[in-house]
Amino acid sequence: MQEPTQQILEKYFSDYKEYHKHALIAIILIVAAYQIWQAIFVSKKIEKFKNDLKRSEIKFSRFQNMQIDALKSIYDQIVNFHYTNHRLLNSTIFTHESLKKRISDWDEEGSKFIDLIHRERILMPPNLINDFKEFETIMRKISGRLTEETRSLISMEDNLETNDVQIIYGNPDDEVVSIKARLVNLNNDENLKNSEDSIHKVRKSVEKYFEELVQ
Repeated sequence: MQEPTQQILEKYFSDYKEYHKHALIAIILIVAAYQIWQAIFVSKKIEKFKNDLKRSEIKFSRFQNMQIDALKSIYDQIVNFHYTNHRLLNSTIFTHESLKKRISDWDEEGSKFIDLIHRERILMPPNLINDFKEFETIMRKISGRLTEETRSLISMEDNLETNDVQIIYGNPDDEVVSIKARLVNLNNDENLKNSEDSIHKVRKSVEKYFEELVQ
């Protein structure tokens, strides 16, 4: 009786060991298959991330190049406008026509600058846009003051129905005195008086951002 029982137990444990061995092998195969699948999945995710990153870098590079081109154009126009503003306020020629011409040049260069910053606005960062808006507000105030000056000069011509300065002023010395006085009044205008500082400030803002882009 004891022998059959022992044989049964031995067969049971033998079958259990065999089953356990197969189960362990199956688990190992499942784990190995999962690890292989996970490695493939992660590899594909990494590859996709690399491709997305590369596309983003290309897009950013293009956008950055567009910004650099826009800043270059804006800076060129600021410099032109800076020279024009300086020539107006520091004139060495004191004639009726020269003052009209310098005011006209100021308006032309100023309009070009305002038009340019509005066209390139979508490429500019918020802080630079704010600096441009602040500067544009000052420019419009100055433009209003210069328009008054031009109208005053033209009204003298209209009143006498001539643009002959000899008739308008009587003699060259009186013309010089009159134009110098007008320039003194223009330089006493708060916005015009500080215009060089205002232009310098916006120039520095563009220079700073440009340096950050090309670093």
